[in-house]
Amino acid sequence: MLSEVQFAVEDYVVCGLVLCVSIVIGLYYACSGGRQGTTIEYHLGNRNQNFLPVMFSLMVTSQSSILILGVPAEAYLYGYLAAFSGFGFWIAYWVSARIIIPVVHPLKITSVNEYFELRYQNNKVRILTTFLSFLFWFIYLGIVTFGVSTAIETVLGAPVWLCIILVSMISMVYTAIGGIKAVIWTDVIQYLIMFLSVLAVIIQGSLKVGGGSEVLRINSNGGRLDVWNFSADPTLRFTIWNVIIGGTAKVIAFPFSQSSIQRIGCMSSRTDAYRMFIIVAPLMALTFLLAGGMGLVSYAYFADVRCDPLASKFISNPNQILPTLVSEIFQEHPGMMGLFIAGLFCASLSTVSSGYAALSSMTLQDIIKKKWTTLSDKKATYLSKITVVVFSILTTGMSLLLANVKGTLLKLAQMVLTIPMAPYAGIFLYSIFCTSATTAGAIVGGIVSLMFYLWMAIGNIVLSPPGVEKKLDPAPVDMCSENTTTYTNTTTPLAHGLNITGAAVSTTPAALEGFNKIYSLSFQWFDVIAILLVIIVGLIVSKIVGPPKEEVDARYVLNFTEQFFPCLPAKVKHVLSCGSTIPKRRRQIKEEKQKTQHIVLDTKPSEKHSDSSGPGQTGNDP
Repeated sequence: MLSEVQFAVEDYVVCGLVLCVSIVIGLYYACSGGRQGTTIEYHLGNRNQNFLPVMFSLMVTSQSSILILGVPAEAYLYGYLAAFSGFGFWIAYWVSARIIIPVVHPLKITSVNEYFELRYQNNKVRILTTFLSFLFWFIYLGIVTFGVSTAIETVLGAPVWLCIILVSMISMVYTAIGGIKAVIWTDVIQYLIMFLSVLAVIIQGSLKVGGGSEVLRINSNGGRLDVWNFSADPTLRFTIWNVIIGGTAKVIAFPFSQSSIQRIGCMSSRTDAYRMFIIVAPLMALTFLLAGGMGLVSYAYFADVRCDPLASKFISNPNQILPTLVSEIFQEHPGMMGLFIAGLFCASLSTVSSGYAALSSMTLQDIIKKKWTTLSDKKATYLSKITVVVFSILTTGMSLLLANVKGTLLKLAQMVLTIPMAPYAGIFLYSIFCTSATTAGAIVGGIVSLMFYLWMAIGNIVLSPPGVEKKLDPAPVDMCSENTTTYTNTTTPLAHGLNITGAAVSTTPAALEGFNKIYSLSFQWFDVIAILLVIIVGLIVSKIVGPPKEEVDARYVLNFTEQFFPCLPAKVKHVLSCGSTIPKRRRQIKEEKQKTQHIVLDTKPSEKHSDSSGPGQTGNDP
């Protein structure tokens, strides 16, 4: 029997304090230091931020309501294997550390899209990647804001539109006035609160059921722990292969995104940037596993009380499973429900604020400064703050639009969110590892990849292939309250009988036939194909149009095998590197250091006479 939610005074106090802390941090950085008066301070924290807070900020940027609500819902409906998506983050960040940091950190760029103009010596590819980046952030922030609003609606009964506006406005205030410093330090506080709330749910939910061993026993009986699925069937929603390989491809764009580039730029040394990526990777996997654990606890609890909230139609949205659990297990503990909502708020605020900061940086570097090249630093900083306000309004509209889309947040994110980012990641990898890459190859490959992803995503959403959408058996419903409409089917009760909204469907949906079988491919594989399409199509186009007219600057490219497989035979390395002939970066860095030392030595004598020769004659002219 499920009870109505009651939010106590203590719960409101906890939530209120968390929101106030975020705003206070923004006010502090607006009034301290340089008062965010320059673009380098506002967007990059003067490039001298401490390692630990930036590391937590990088991690929590990718952890939002999608993680807190979406992963438990997936684990509840499809099993714990969904939580293994976190290992994709682990692999992606470790691999990306060898790709993005050695290229971006020495360039000292503010917007990630600046790299593409440097790489191709024109603005065409930069325009495409800027469009993809903006599209990604608008969708991402819309999903995140909508997700937390769904949970608040479940617990407090507040309308979704009001919650969306609240989250957007709070994030906008402290980001606009406090800049990247406020974003980083609020991320640290918000991560700690979010982590405590996750642990509280797992511990209290396990105690309610009878302990961790009982949670595992119930989930094992319910088929939620069948994680060692090595099936080669590409239509299955989750297997070890598509979760690890496909999951890595899905999140490989996160380390390449603007929020990651900003945090790399905040580091004073490349060593700190490497260390940040290396530590963040396993922590990301851990948080996914903990989030999946909340899904297991949810199933164990509702199976124990014999009342599945989805099957009984107590709720209609799978993203409300965890908030419903929280309202049940914390009834006798005032303030704990508030802690959970505060943690959910924090997970979303951190992502939304980082998104606003990223959008503001890209707008300044990729649009405003390209149009007004003589803009003063003071005006540029002021315009950056204005853009945060504008983007908060636009993402609020996106959230209200996504409020009408059904399904778990994780599915929504993995299906819709990665549409622009898979082509973007493909263009990035193509540009860095292929010295024969051309502007035409990058643009054509990116557009073909984008069209493919749109085609597959729309087909998958419209047709909902049965192999992909098949759910595990829900918990029993025989002990639900009398005023709850229970699912009844005299032939096959509760056997895979729920669609996304919780309504009963046929237990044996018709399989797709003919060409439509292609839509049965699990969405976990879409990104792998989309990234490969960029590289393959790009190389073909580059072969047709011919190699670049000028030799590629070695600062903007890497040799794939030298970065990852330096011990392979030379012929094999030549093939894997797409014919790239790049000198080892270690040798290049050594030569650059020697050149710099010579410049410094040549500069010193002239500096002695700088007082008499004027400020412009210091020997620094290259």
